[in-house]
Amino acid sequence: MRVLLCTQPTDGGVGRHVCDLIEGLTAKGDEIILCSPAIPRGLRQPVVHIRLDLRRAIAPRADLPALARFVRIARDAQPDLIHAHSSKAGAIARLARPFSPRVPVLYTPHGYAFAGHFNHSAERLAYSAAERALAPLASRVVCVCEAEARLARSVGPRSRVRVIHNGIAPADDGEVDPRVAELGRGGPVVGALTLLRPGKGLETLIAAVPEVIARHADVRIAIVGDGPDLDALQAQSRALGVADAVHFLGSSADPLATLRGMDVFVHPSWAEAFPYVILEAMSLARPIIASDVGGIGEAIIDGESGVLIPSRDDRGLAQALIGLLEDPSRRALLGDAALRRVRQEFTRSVMIDRLAGVYGEAVRSAPSSSRSGGQPHARAADRADAPPPLVPDGER
Repeated sequence: MRVLLCTQPTDGGVGRHVCDLIEGLTAKGDEIILCSPAIPRGLRQPVVHIRLDLRRAIAPRADLPALARFVRIARDAQPDLIHAHSSKAGAIARLARPFSPRVPVLYTPHGYAFAGHFNHSAERLAYSAAERALAPLASRVVCVCEAEARLARSVGPRSRVRVIHNGIAPADDGEVDPRVAELGRGGPVVGALTLLRPGKGLETLIAAVPEVIARHADVRIAIVGDGPDLDALQAQSRALGVADAVHFLGSSADPLATLRGMDVFVHPSWAEAFPYVILEAMSLARPIIASDVGGIGEAIIDGESGVLIPSRDDRGLAQALIGLLEDPSRRALLGDAALRRVRQEFTRSVMIDRLAGVYGEAVRSAPSSSRSGGQPHARAADRADAPPPLVPDGER
């Protein structure tokens, strides 16, 4: 099967998910064409990549040319199926559907925009209206958790919604990030690994720090990631008098290495779908405290394989942290249970197999073959404006 993957984010959980799909589907023999602003970091599988300029925010002057270009890309590539990831790519792919009506279009929101963090309610309403208008154009909506599926059913045809949880490959024994290891020599490390942008809840974590260090003065807070909120978060740390305890380590090329050095992992997000970083922390048997938002409660069983708290509850987060810091045996029990759960329920191989099943279902139910029984146009790899196939990172 020839699959055209389209995505706007090339980092974070969406970028990770797309990398996993490319590698897993290619191993099954599918032909993958990636259409995105850039190649997701960490992709190890050679893939044909066609650049498409997509902006995160609504930007008509950029979005209309992007739509026209995507229509041409889909026409020339002649895929059996299009799978779009994130709100912007999903909007572009669905708006292009009338130009290739026989090609099934799948949409994975990775967290509906209207369910995310907004400073103004008008923005939320606009995104919700857009999703309702575009919903009939998707052949299937593939949600990464049941919480996301409930939102999908609220804005579009319920019969088209499918749930396939994210899954990961088993974690290996590896090195600890030296920056986190150095912090650990001074005391226990409480860590977060996320993009530094609105909605990720790092403000809640920093607000909890004064109460935590009042009981455990040697605790180090390691925040791994970068993003537009860095200056504001640093200013908050200074204003609360905890700048010496809160360490902003920047991004990491090896997220597992940073997680290995954390005594407690915290994910204080205000809105989520089904974040990979939770699964990664579980795969390393880390004790986890996370906001009970989106599908996080589908991964973590509260009190058994982690601790769930309400979002934006800095006092609740502080108390949960103090409790785990004072109970090493409970930390070990939570970590062990998390490891067992991720191995049983959230593997990458199962995710790929289930997705391949949905692909087959969508193609079989399409009006007719997307190739219309004839020879396809020139492959994307043979087009004059398409870059040559990529080589693995290690060979660049």
